[in-house]
This record gives sequence, C-alpha cells and structure tokens, in this order.
Amino acid sequence: MRKTAVALTVLAAVVLLIAAPACKKSKSGETAEEAEEAKLEAELAAEAAAAEAAAKPVPPPSRMSEDVYVEIRARTALIFEKYKDDLPLAEQTVFELYEKLGVSQQEFKVWEAKQAIEKRAALEKKVVEFMQKILSEYR
Repeated sequence: MRKTAVALTVLAAVVLLIAAPACKKSKSGETAEEAEEAKLEAELAAEAAAAEAAAKPVPPPSRMSEDVYVEIRARTALIFEKYKDDLPLAEQTVFELYEKLGVSQQEFKVWEAKQAIEKRAALEKKVVEFMQKILSEYR
C-alpha cells in the first residue's frame, strides 16, 4: 500500500510537471495562453482604431485669411445696422455670410485672437475702407 501511495504521488508529480509549462503564469499573473490572447486582442483593437481614423474625413483647410476677416467684419457691421430692428434676421444673414465664405465663427475668433495689436489696428483701417466700398449694397 505504501508503494502504491508513493507511485501515485510520483505519477501526480510527473503529470503536474508536464502540464506546468502550459499553465505557466507570467509576471502579471496571466497564463501564456491568456497573454497571447490579450496580445492578439490589442493588435486587433489597434488595427480597428487605425481603420476608423483612416475612414474619418479630413476637414478641409481653413479659408480664414486677412481678406476674409476684413469682409466678415465689414459686412457684419453693415448687416446689423441694416437689420437693427430684426435681430434674428441679422443673425441669420451673418450665419449665411460665414457659410458663403467657407469659415466658421470659431475659426474667425481663433484667427482674430492670434493677431497682434498692431496688426488689428491695420485691419480695422481695412474694415472701414471696405465698409465704405460696399455701403451701397446695404442701403
């Protein structure tokens, strides 16, 4: 009986030693299979993210420039003067102006904020000159 117990113990030890490499835990506590599966999932997720990024449309470059700035400022002032009694119509007209020129109000504000004080003063002169040039359109 003692020989049988020893033999069973040895047999159990051999089975455990044979199975041990397949169940070997990595430093993070994962088995080799789990680590390989996690690696594969990470690769698939990276590929999916790359495909999604490639599928997103790239926004067109901003059309914001000095001339566009001057036109928006001048026309906006004249529009609000013309429709001072109908502010919703004035706002809608200004919104249409932004669309026509292909810029957003956010792009306009960002571009304006980046200009130096000296540059803004020169732009204001151009705005006034442009307003005088197009004044007849808003009368």
